[in-house]
Amino acid sequence: MTPDETLDAIEDAYRAVNRAHAVLARCLAELVVSTDFAEYPYLGDEVGALLSISSRKASTLINHAENLASRPAVLAALEEGRIDQGKALLIVDQLEPLTAVQAEIVEAVLIEYARTHHYSRIRQHAQRLIAKLDPEAAARRHEEKKRTRQVEKLNLDDAMCALRFQFTAVQGALVWDRIDRIAQGLGEDERTMDQRRADVAFDLLMGKETGAPQGEVKVLVTLPATTLMGMDQEPGMLAGYGPIPADVARDIAAGGTWKRILTDPVTGVAVDVGRTNYRPSAALADLVRARDVTCVAIGCRQPAHRCDLDHCEPFDGTNTIADDLGAKCRRHHAMKHHTRWKRTQLPGGIHIWTTPMGRTYVREPEPIADPTPPF
Repeated sequence: MTPDETLDAIEDAYRAVNRAHAVLARCLAELVVSTDFAEYPYLGDEVGALLSISSRKASTLINHAENLASRPAVLAALEEGRIDQGKALLIVDQLEPLTAVQAEIVEAVLIEYARTHHYSRIRQHAQRLIAKLDPEAAARRHEEKKRTRQVEKLNLDDAMCALRFQFTAVQGALVWDRIDRIAQGLGEDERTMDQRRADVAFDLLMGKETGAPQGEVKVLVTLPATTLMGMDQEPGMLAGYGPIPADVARDIAAGGTWKRILTDPVTGVAVDVGRTNYRPSAALADLVRARDVTCVAIGCRQPAHRCDLDHCEPFDGTNTIADDLGAKCRRHHAMKHHTRWKRTQLPGGIHIWTTPMGRTYVREPEPIADPTPPF
């Protein structure tokens, strides 16, 4: 096969996998319906024995199947290969707190949106829609999830383990920012950045000196002025995460330092940043990062404030402008300069990537405010 034919075959195979997930879900859902009530708690044991997997894994498959079967339109999209299982389960989960009418509206929008967007963009889009339809549902969901915060220890092979912390998005952003700032301040040594972050986290938890200044810990949040003043319940946008309930955003803003960000009323994309007390270079960097939100590589979710600002065209002394700059994480910055990946930038922060195999993908900027609805 030619490289192009190979890519087509990969796409076809992935769609086939999605269809297989849908078929499995339908079969498991039918099994649930035909199972006696008294035997339902042990259905995982039945399926586990059949498939030679643990009863816990089998129960997870059954739970996924029941969730998907509860939303026929989502299951049909999975069966047709338009979305994958992860996206399908995400959509079902996001619809859970809505009324039947609201869920039907959001479901159709998300299925179409999911065809061409990555998982995290779908989640953010869903949460913005939910906050618009039912702000109280978004706040209620946050409070419910907040009660599930925990710390887990997972044993790994080779005398290793993993600690998993489940915080609110804001708490997680603050903790990560502190660990990362200290790790960055340690300077270069034989350790990777991940290793330095792990060592810093251990030292902090054990009350040891970290060996580097901790710096100012902060989170970046964008929210409409009307929300800040309590006139509406539009969600805020937490950098590196996405939409957060209005009350949470206002609590963060209460102790924040403010900077004006203007957005395009049609697209909701950042187009200008207030320059008060900032040199033009700092304001330009703020604008590009506010507009790009994350690394501009396809599918990358590294927050823009942790990325380099890279010229699209080679620097010629005149092109340090917003329409020639894009946020790139170190990995994708290197990819652009040292591989056959090519990037073209259009006005407004639209990035067109061409892969070494000639496929072209468009990365559009993410709105940080709700676009003005058409008349």
